[in-house]
Amino acid sequence: MKIQYTKTIYRDEQYVAFPNLAKLKNDQIICAFRHAPERQKEYGACTHVDPLAKDVFITSPDGGKTFDNVLHTIVDDEMMSDQDPCVNVLSDGRIIVTYFRWALCPIGEGCDKWGEANFKSFGRSLWNKYDCYTDGAAYSISDDNGKTWKHYPALHMEGMPASGGVRGNIVELPSGELLLPIYGSLHVGELARAGLLHSTDRGETWSHLSDMAFDPTHTKNFLEPGLYYTPKGKLVGLFRTQTDYRLPGVEFDDTYLNLHIAVSHDDGRTFEPVKEIEGLWGSSPFHALRLKDDRVLLTYGYRREPYGIRARICDPELEHIEDAEEIILRDDGLNGDLGYPNSILLEDGTALVSYYISGKDGIRTIDVTALK
Repeated sequence: MKIQYTKTIYRDEQYVAFPNLAKLKNDQIICAFRHAPERQKEYGACTHVDPLAKDVFITSPDGGKTFDNVLHTIVDDEMMSDQDPCVNVLSDGRIIVTYFRWALCPIGEGCDKWGEANFKSFGRSLWNKYDCYTDGAAYSISDDNGKTWKHYPALHMEGMPASGGVRGNIVELPSGELLLPIYGSLHVGELARAGLLHSTDRGETWSHLSDMAFDPTHTKNFLEPGLYYTPKGKLVGLFRTQTDYRLPGVEFDDTYLNLHIAVSHDDGRTFEPVKEIEGLWGSSPFHALRLKDDRVLLTYGYRREPYGIRARICDPELEHIEDAEEIILRDDGLNGDLGYPNSILLEDGTALVSYYISGKDGIRTIDVTALK
């Protein structure tokens, strides 16, 4: 594997993060991401929750070589922090963008608005300004290549964590059924589990299908699951895994664990026990991309020194991930607020990897690395 180039595709002095690439049916390439005001001078630190955060995308007119600077809005909710847009292009061209949202209210009103037990377990207070609570996963659909969007309500149903989120992309099975990975705590006092929703009507409606990973000993959080469907029809869930970061005195950055995976042989109805991948430490979601020879490009953020982005070229069935050599794509990050890589395959076989990272001045940018 050879790095062809690394470059910034979007910067505007604001806080941009959590990118996701997609190739539309009209051959246009888009990159979606979260856009919010830069608050470091105001708050003294960055924040991932902001009442003005929205989900947007930019477009490439030349197959991913360059991207324009015009922001196209997917969703922008009042007093909602819109997060983590993931772009999914179905075989018929329909675009489904999934995301999750933090709802905000004035400081001190969270317990009354969302219930004391729920707010204390799943909410937080920010900068003595806001109380916030996860409003859940939601989605928008476009049938005209992103020109217009139909917005759907948050996905609340039995088996779906009320405070849950979504980061990983949808898998479209050969049958046309859609699988959507979700995560969150189902009950107060539990750690996060990873699960699947499914749709049989092209994403118009969803129902809970199964749990992919849950630790009844309450030792591990299974977060931000990615999905990969192998050439032999095996479904693999890949989980960012952490210990309980809410415990008193625990530093969040010290809770990251190795990659954990779970495998299904029946299209996500049931999963084998979760397996830890020894020696593969990653502290942002993992993304798997099938290459032209059926091997898999696995990318992930690395949130300890040297901060950056890493990758592995794995076997087609993801059965020997631990044996794949780790490749450093970037090791020049200013801090650990980076990652969330996502990749697409260009026409000439080049893999284009997107992610966010801090510049030397502390301003976050959306960058890409091209791999041949």
